[in-house]
Amino acid sequence: MEGRLRYKKEQFEAAVADFSVSIKLDLTNFDPDVVDSVKSGRVQKFEFCVELLWKTVKVFLHEIHGIDENSPKMVIKSFYTLEYVSAAEYETLMELLDDRNKLSHVYKKEQFNEIYERLIQTLPLFEKVVGKL
Repeated sequence: MEGRLRYKKEQFEAAVADFSVSIKLDLTNFDPDVVDSVKSGRVQKFEFCVELLWKTVKVFLHEIHGIDENSPKMVIKSFYTLEYVSAAEYETLMELLDDRNKLSHVYKKEQFNEIYERLIQTLPLFEKVVGKL
């Protein structure tokens, strides 16, 4: 089953790399409509990273530790319990799951902007999780 973990990790790493490229774009000289589209693309890449994060950690926990959790929050909790992330990082990961859910199910401009301001700072945590896997 190690091949499955390697495959999931490669997918997650690629998603994080794509997210990183989008986050590093300087948007100061673009038209507001272009900026809005880029922000939407960043949010979609963020959602994809969060989805791959928990699913990759799920496979990691199962293959390395024999832990079989099904829900995203239980997967993250087990990852924290095994001390792969700090308490603060655990809280942030749980917030990321909530943010992903909010973005996927309800669209409110003010909520979008609030979450957007947080998500552009999540890259280092995604990269840390990749390193732990």
